[in-house]
Amino acid sequence: MENETTYTFSADLLATVAQLLQLAILTGTDMYDHLQTLQMVINDGKLHVSESFKEKLAEEITRLTVQAQTLSTQQLQFGFNFDKSGN
Repeated sequence: MENETTYTFSADLLATVAQLLQLAILTGTDMYDHLQTLQMVINDGKLHVSESFKEKLAEEITRLTVQAQTLSTQQLQFGFNFDKSGN
């Protein structure tokens, strides 16, 4: 084990893990599944998020944001009331 290389997480990797946790909570999906998709590169002895993964994640967040805005607009347009109290 003398030849082990040790890496630390970079700030961008930690921020991305936080985003993935938020995404899992908001979508009701398993955090494990999100972490399995994470792609990293080594730079300056630290693990960083790959540029391609950053792009994919940004696209997914944009897609979900548009979908949420569309649903919100439809709710207003068609008068849906999701409030269970009946108000």
